[in-house]
Amino acid sequence: MLDRGVKDQIVACLENGEEIPEEYKTLLFPINNKEYELNYLGKMRKEDILSDTDEVNSIPFQLERTIGDAVDDEWRNLLIFGDNLQILKSLYFNQDPLITDKVKGKVKLVYIDPPFSLKQEFKGKKGEKAYADKVKGAEFVEFLRRRLIILKELLAEDGSIFIHLDYRKIHYIKVVMDEVFGETNFINEIT
Repeated sequence: MLDRGVKDQIVACLENGEEIPEEYKTLLFPINNKEYELNYLGKMRKEDILSDTDEVNSIPFQLERTIGDAVDDEWRNLLIFGDNLQILKSLYFNQDPLITDKVKGKVKLVYIDPPFSLKQEFKGKKGEKAYADKVKGAEFVEFLRRRLIILKELLAEDGSIFIHLDYRKIHYIKVVMDEVFGETNFINEIT
């Protein structure tokens, strides 16, 4: 139960358009731990990830070119360039006219091949920079968890998700997958 002083502070923050202090968020929105849950530095609440209040906002899509013919005169395959977390949030909020009611809850297959948290830069065949694999430790786990939480909302009831990882982080991500999707939804590990 919140005392009157704390309630007054929260109301004042809301009325002034200010951020509610972090220590009050768990009082207002308590965290209910699950049977399996990985705790680590920087872990965000699911509600904050699914909101538009974190530092990552959804973005409008811009149609630059299409691939193939339209299916049912409505859908065209899209190749979307940009930060994948922003793209996932845009798909989750389901407001862009290009994807409204066409993606959310209808995705049948997701395959993710994230960097392996190696702290290296990788080059292409001609020596050009291909990508940097700089995210490590708990930051890597949260990087992937945020995307998995949104992907769960995009998957169809009978949808599947595959994650390509190596021995360095797979055990952490398995616990995160159990937390996000439920342990009973795990089908298999392919080695």
